[in-house]
Amino acid sequence: MIAEILEFLMRGALLGATYGLLAFPISLLFITTDTVDLSVGAYAVLAAAMAAMFEPVLGITLGLLSTVAASFVIALLAQHAGAARRKDPLTIVLMTFGLSTFLESLVLTMYGQNPMIRQPFQSFWKLGFIHVSPQAAINVAIAIVLLSVLFIWLNYTPYGRDMRACAANPAAAELAGIRFRRVAVATYMIGGLLAGIAGVLILYSTGTSYSAGLSLTITGFGAATILGMHSPLRGFLGGVAIGAVEALCTGYLPSGLGTAAPLIFILVVLTLGRANVGHPAGGRA
Repeated sequence: MIAEILEFLMRGALLGATYGLLAFPISLLFITTDTVDLSVGAYAVLAAAMAAMFEPVLGITLGLLSTVAASFVIALLAQHAGAARRKDPLTIVLMTFGLSTFLESLVLTMYGQNPMIRQPFQSFWKLGFIHVSPQAAINVAIAIVLLSVLFIWLNYTPYGRDMRACAANPAAAELAGIRFRRVAVATYMIGGLLAGIAGVLILYSTGTSYSAGLSLTITGFGAATILGMHSPLRGFLGGVAIGAVEALCTGYLPSGLGTAAPLIFILVVLTLGRANVGHPAGGRA
């Protein structure tokens, strides 16, 4: 029994690493521009669809380029809407939701309703009494490398310092000569790239479908909210926690409850109001 629970926890944590990659751009964009991009899940599905349509190297490359291009378009539209509407965050959020719907329809047109999945490994590694998928280990390794690079970039490079300055006080950053709009566009594009990478990893793990965009967005948003809306790096841990809860509930609860359990977990944590204690905008923990 204990071994089984540990195996579910391990599998869930490995799956949650991809959710953490979705949480990172959500919280990063929030602290930088005071808004969120609801197209994050759609970026992931778009990258997965492109990767599934072509040979691995070409498909992954096209998938990541397409998500960066899509996030660039929404960044330009957000800049225009912000200037026209006096930077009303709700307008930008609704705009990103509209783009999400468009991308979902685009993926449906390109790929159809068939599930998208690739599983290059047919066997599992056995670590003691726990079976681990090699792909899950690869996912975690890629996630850790990406988060390490982003941590160094945010904290020890001039551009990262500019981004943190914009997050702390956009007006003061502008007065200091930092071009806030350029930083905001770059943040959208980084978010699109990370979401695209997460989508490719999901394709090679559990698979996805054209309609999974909203679900992935909610999961990433929940991960960022419960532990790290003001701290992108802690949002990754929120994704790991949600993945572990999802694996346990899927293994021990009826299918309907197992699917809804992660959302219930997010609701409970937010209701208690203790996990989401973040630093002010620009916090680095």
